[in-house]
Amino acid sequence: MPMIHTFTRTTTLALLGGLSSLHASAADLNARDFFGAPSGTSLGVLYLPASRASDFHGPADSTGKADLKVNAVAYRQVFFTDLCGTLCTPQFIVPFADINARLPGAGQHSAESGFGDPQVGGTVFFINDPASRTYSGLLTLITLPVGEYHGNNPDVSPGANRWGTTFVYNYTQGIGEKWVLEANLEAQLYGKNDDYFGSDLKQDPLYRLQAFASYDFTPSTYGALRLIHADGGELRINDQRIDNTHKRYTQVGFEVGHWLDKQNQLMVGLSQNVATDNGYHGTDALLRLVHVF
Repeated sequence: MPMIHTFTRTTTLALLGGLSSLHASAADLNARDFFGAPSGTSLGVLYLPASRASDFHGPADSTGKADLKVNAVAYRQVFFTDLCGTLCTPQFIVPFADINARLPGAGQHSAESGFGDPQVGGTVFFINDPASRTYSGLLTLITLPVGEYHGNNPDVSPGANRWGTTFVYNYTQGIGEKWVLEANLEAQLYGKNDDYFGSDLKQDPLYRLQAFASYDFTPSTYGALRLIHADGGELRINDQRIDNTHKRYTQVGFEVGHWLDKQNQLMVGLSQNVATDNGYHGTDALLRLVHVF
């Protein structure tokens, strides 16, 4: 019996070829995310990300007309505590997104908006040395499948209708008085979506390296260069593998952060894909506001 018709098989590529960055956006790190803070500190973080892509790199887009537009907002609450026996940061993230896309092979645009899947988790620190700006920790985030989801329009739904877990191991090292180097090894693991056009959708893990080099221009302002490289994420529908869904991409960008005062920070960032296989090839922009309680 045919598993699924050709159009649906093609649009499958978009689910995590271009939109997965939205579903797992909290794991898209920023420079100095793993800096520690005294126990009892809490942070409220507002993210305003936007993604634009007018090109899809991969054989699925035979017409060359695929494009993507995502405007989103996410709120993240982070608590610093030593209740774990070491410094740790219980946290939660709630996203909202407006997505408009022409999927690979589709004849028209699809659009949805609403709350995405929230995430809960935190970081356990193995090293917390503010004097030398040396930190290391493991961030674990669990994605809860309660966001808005439409089984007949899943590729642009804000929610993904599946559980997920993200692990990020970080090592941060200060170099001299002004430089900070960071390396993050990440694994995204996905549960089953049992309502993808009436079928079961599964995905292999996606692995990423996120690296940053940041520099203090002044005591209140820093700039950072970022590099992300991703590999994995092949899809299966009803346990049958889908060709050309194994993703690889490399993204470079920069960030500038500035403390407006002792409690409020503003950060802006811009990133661009420089190499992409089986995914949208575009630009990501971010405005981030941090308030220290």
